[in-house]
This record gives sequence, structure tokens and C-alpha cells, in this order.
Amino acid sequence: MQVLQAQIKNTREIVLLNKGSSTVVTKGEILMLATGVAVPATSATVAADLAGLCNQTIAAADALTQVETIVISDEDTFLINTANNTNAAHNGQQMVLTDSVTANNTGTTSATGIVVQVAPFGATGDKKILCRFVTL
Repeated sequence: MQVLQAQIKNTREIVLLNKGSSTVVTKGEILMLATGVAVPATSATVAADLAGLCNQTIAAADALTQVETIVISDEDTFLINTANNTNAAHNGQQMVLTDSVTANNTGTTSATGIVVQVAPFGATGDKKILCRFVTL
């Protein structure tokens, strides 16, 4: 599942970010900046590296060097997958990612977390939460 914007509090801003010509990106995944180019976010992504939400799918064979990216605002709310069953007790906790579309909801807040749980979404076993991104 891709990361979906659930609530837009500000005007949506889309920018073009540079990327490597062979870098594969998928619409709805979180992007980070690594040495100045956009790549899919990883478990090591920190708020300072957060680039935005990918707005187009690009295969390696496309050889494109820019990607449309949705700029993340402090007040925007997103729907994201979680690694574990959801729990309302995690509301307000900062979470790191496990990959570019999944938050690692361990039940302990992380000082380096880049998403903050707002609320669980759906049934516990659906493993989805509403979240906001930590932006600098």
C-alpha cells in the first residue's frame, strides 16, 4: 500500500526533485534526500533528510532524472502502514520507518522518529494509522 494523504491543511505544493536516472520510485512512497538526490526512504531516514511524498511511479528503464514530489506540511495528515498491530496507546508517539511505506510502531517513542501517530485506522490487525510527519 502507498502512503495516502488523508487530510490537507494547506495548499498542496508539488516540486520536482532530482533523482538518479536508474533510481526506481513508486507513487505514494516517502522520499528522502541522499547526497542531494531523491531516493526511497529507509529505516535510517531522519527528519532532516525527509524530502516528501512521491507523486509518480518511475521505472529504471524510464531513465528520468526528476520526480514529482508532494511537499509535506506540518498540518497534513497521512494514512500509513505499520509493522505491528495498531494501538491507540501509541497516539502521540514518534516512529521511525521500516521502509518507504511502513512506520515501525513498537510502542515506544523514538527521538529519531519521523512520523507521529494521530490515531489508529480501521481494525487493529489492519496495521494502518493516521500520522503526521516530523518536519524541521
